[in-house]
Amino acid sequence: MTGPRCCKVAGPERRRLRFVARGQVQGVGFRPFVFSLAREHALTGFVRNSPRGVVIEAQGEDGNLTAFAHDLEHRLPPLARLTGLAREECELLADEDGFAIVHSSAGSSHSVLISPDVCLCRDCLADMADPGNRRFNYPFTNCTNCGPRYSITRSIPYDRAVTSMACFPLCPDCQAEYDNPANRRFHAQPNACPICGPEVWFVAGPARREQPGPDNATAIETSAGDAPGPGARPRGDAALRALAAFLAGGGIAAVKGLGGFHLACDAGCDPAVAALRRRKNRPHKPFAVMAATLEDARRMAALGAEEEALLTSPAHPVVICPLLATAPGSAVSSLVSPDTASVGLMLPYTPLHRVLLGYFADELRRKEIDRPAVLVMTSGNPGGDPICLGNREALAALGGMADAFLFHNRDILIRVDDSVVRPLPGRDTLVYRRARGYVPGPIRLDSPDDAAEDAPVVLGVGAELKNTLCLTKGGDAFVSQHIGDMSTLDTAAFHREIREHLAALLKVRPQAVVRDYHPDYLSSDLAERFAEEAGIPVLRL
Repeated sequence: MTGPRCCKVAGPERRRLRFVARGQVQGVGFRPFVFSLAREHALTGFVRNSPRGVVIEAQGEDGNLTAFAHDLEHRLPPLARLTGLAREECELLADEDGFAIVHSSAGSSHSVLISPDVCLCRDCLADMADPGNRRFNYPFTNCTNCGPRYSITRSIPYDRAVTSMACFPLCPDCQAEYDNPANRRFHAQPNACPICGPEVWFVAGPARREQPGPDNATAIETSAGDAPGPGARPRGDAALRALAAFLAGGGIAAVKGLGGFHLACDAGCDPAVAALRRRKNRPHKPFAVMAATLEDARRMAALGAEEEALLTSPAHPVVICPLLATAPGSAVSSLVSPDTASVGLMLPYTPLHRVLLGYFADELRRKEIDRPAVLVMTSGNPGGDPICLGNREALAALGGMADAFLFHNRDILIRVDDSVVRPLPGRDTLVYRRARGYVPGPIRLDSPDDAAEDAPVVLGVGAELKNTLCLTKGGDAFVSQHIGDMSTLDTAAFHREIREHLAALLKVRPQAVVRDYHPDYLSSDLAERFAEEAGIPVLRL
């Protein structure tokens, strides 16, 4: 887009400054934000993405430029994050009469970060709640302030062509939003609507009755209730209604979400939770649950200000909260968290989850069941393996655990589990699992900026259990999402996949590898092999 975009500039004393903004500044509405600031401060110039970051040239009165520079740092869009803002004087251009958003420039290195996947924003929620809006209850609604990023992105620069949305051509209405700098969906790469975007469908399996286990749970028929029978495949909104009815009838389903599949069931139904524990071979470890609303969450857990702030933050992680009494008729089954007085709780973070939990709440009301709408949402994976992300993969791997599936056709390129955190009064939040909502955001290292720029790139391969890996670049450390216990070939393959993906996103090559001293860790073996192939040293800690 190259045409003029703002009003004329007046005033005899003018300057021109070039800014280079580095950090989380692509795919987060940063360029339209700059465009609006330039108009507000009566400046001419341009803004464009580049490998170095977002380049801005702004020209106008000195006071206006000073105010513009201040706002660049202090009025950022919700998802933007600056790691640096350089500026320099430029020559004035005599005939420039507007401000433009221009095409991105190419290059081999960059200082731009991909945003983590973030929860549905209030504006998109309002769109989905409006029956007159074309995105009413559409499960893939998003804008530059919310939605998928990391999980759908193949490479940098972050453009639709390198995301899993490339196979969904925009309809005229979505294209108009995408092209309009004044629209909050300007260059929102996952932008879509029911006309042109992804869709969901529900697949019901055969009925299955389970006999009581040692916990004396009653029998459960997983295709009971008003859900479609075996072989049914409703699509779109009907699919989500069918899934809600299936879950309210005691069923267990595999649900494709943002970064992979969940195994879901009614958290208040003892037989369903007991059956899921048997099938997943998880007799004691607590299940994470998703409540339809914050009000529902308050009815099942003791929430303080810190818990609520985390639950409603852009990351929407699983938050470990004190569990209220689990007497008969309470929000959740005592089998959800049998050996602890706390529960891992989250709120719907995608539009798909929002619609599903809303319909599930409707089903409970229709059945005159007076308890909060809460679903078990545990990772959809066989024991020890990474979370499933593809439809065929999930059908093969989860068929023995789920009796129905909710699929969609937006590919997940990078699998990302839910993050798990716990607030500690008077201390920093304890992060048990740093994944969706936080990765690939950097962690700033404690080193001088001038020294950090020349620091070597170091790969840390992680431990044997609860593995994550880490890459450094300059003064930042990029910790991967949760990879898992290094006990299977699939987990080792996932480890390699993420190592290569992070290095490609950051456009770096490790110059040293750090591994654990333990000689029998699979991660140690992977480090030695990689170092030998790359011809770089190994450090043992």
